[in-house]
Amino acid sequence: MQSLEEARAILGDDVLGPEEVMAAFGHASKTNVPLEFTGEQLRAARSAGEMLVLRVAHLNDNTALTLLQLVPRFPQAFDQRLLRQAGYQLKDDWGIELEPLAATDTCAVGWALVRKQILDDSRNCPYDEQSAALQRYAEALHVPATTIRRRSAIETVYDTVLYFAARDVRLLESTWDWSDSRTVDGGYLNVGGFGSGGMQILSYSTAVRHGSLGVCPTRQRCE
Repeated sequence: MQSLEEARAILGDDVLGPEEVMAAFGHASKTNVPLEFTGEQLRAARSAGEMLVLRVAHLNDNTALTLLQLVPRFPQAFDQRLLRQAGYQLKDDWGIELEPLAATDTCAVGWALVRKQILDDSRNCPYDEQSAALQRYAEALHVPATTIRRRSAIETVYDTVLYFAARDVRLLESTWDWSDSRTVDGGYLNVGGFGSGGMQILSYSTAVRHGSLGVCPTRQRCE
């Protein structure tokens, strides 16, 4: 088990810990979480282009850090046009703010390693076929395949917003991370396109494929 200071010595600015969480969100609860990744794992993470992130779920006043809480806290980080789209004849088109999970889902509390960019061999693959890319990634890191997974949509948004707030760097600027968060119509949320207009949160069916859509694998030691 490494100390936070040792982790920063290995990963540098790619560590987002209690200091960065407090600066971004104010006083959050449960930030004193043991860092259980080893030095060997952190050095492998650095070589793989991963960052180390402390994920929290609530502020000290027990406010849950859901998507609906993150959007008003960081309006400049989101493409406002896609959050809630009003259609014609008083019918709402789809927008992330209309999804029930936007008001309920939070991150699991704990330290996570996550690749900052999508896997190249997960591009141009439909959803189900991207599992093979996750398997190959686990093999390359010499870790059990069961420890590598997709992020949820709230995890992708949380990680991306926190990195932006802490480092003024836009991850997923021209790519999209396809999450395991399922929408009410059976699609899966993807997050990305984080250009000057703000990040986009979209929903695709599992058959969609294009060169900028892929997976940023994560592994997490939860509280």
